[in-house]
Amino acid sequence: MNIKKSIIGSLFSMLLVSEMAAADWGDVYYCQMTNFNEITLDGKMTTLKPQTFKFNLDKASNSIIYGDTGYFKGVVAELIEDLSAPEKDIWRARSMFSMTQFIDGKLLYSLVGSVLHVISADCDKF
Repeated sequence: MNIKKSIIGSLFSMLLVSEMAAADWGDVYYCQMTNFNEITLDGKMTTLKPQTFKFNLDKASNSIIYGDTGYFKGVVAELIEDLSAPEKDIWRARSMFSMTQFIDGKLLYSLVGSVLHVISADCDKF
């Protein structure tokens, strides 16, 4: 009986540790766009070639910081504090013309400027 309790206790501990390790500030995420669309003011929609990109969450600036290549090159967006729990892989961020939502490895991004860009992506932490 003690062995059974020990095994169950070990499994339970492993589940708790893996859940708590799900996300952390500074983790790097690698993403593959699943959709990349552009809509012009006259309503013309174009599907663009999906890209890969990376980002990390920076605690000091309370921001998402994208990598240095591709569509998101140099983009930094501030997390919306009341709508974010980075330790649970849930957050929203905004910059002047964009909004990003991230939940459990799924990213949605929109940018409104002279055109509308709408992006969805699957992301994995490395």
